[in-house]
Amino acid sequence: MGGRKAQLTHIANAHTDGDTWVYFADANVLCTGDTANNLRRYQNIDYMNGGDVRGMIRALDTYIKASNDQTKIVVGHGHLATKADLVEFRDMLVTSHDRIKKLFDEGKSEEEVLATKPLADLDATWGNNPAHAAGHTKNVYNSFKRAVA
Repeated sequence: MGGRKAQLTHIANAHTDGDTWVYFADANVLCTGDTANNLRRYQNIDYMNGGDVRGMIRALDTYIKASNDQTKIVVGHGHLATKADLVEFRDMLVTSHDRIKKLFDEGKSEEEVLATKPLADLDATWGNNPAHAAGHTKNVYNSFKRAVA
């Protein structure tokens, strides 16, 4: 690509079941696609098309490991990101995972989980409206309905 070598790697069951990230090692540029954003907003986890919060976390772990403080990170939405931005995004996903997984494991229904507003503190930053925040909670909850992705 333009005389540069691109490494393309599939990330299983993250935003969807067809995500690929691209790394240009000689330029220290990493492209995440829709598995990350730099808008401080919840990213859609497309459960109906294979998306899974566990895959999203694995994707972010991979990007964080592959990057350094000088890496230019091109995310699916928003301006260029930094490694610190990815860490913040990953931390939000891990918190979402842990809180909702606990309720799922307790046998709570999707409606019961939504009623508890387990991510209210995160919603204030990451949810740009109540429907968006509820959608994120549903997408994370639904991730646990399938075998480990």
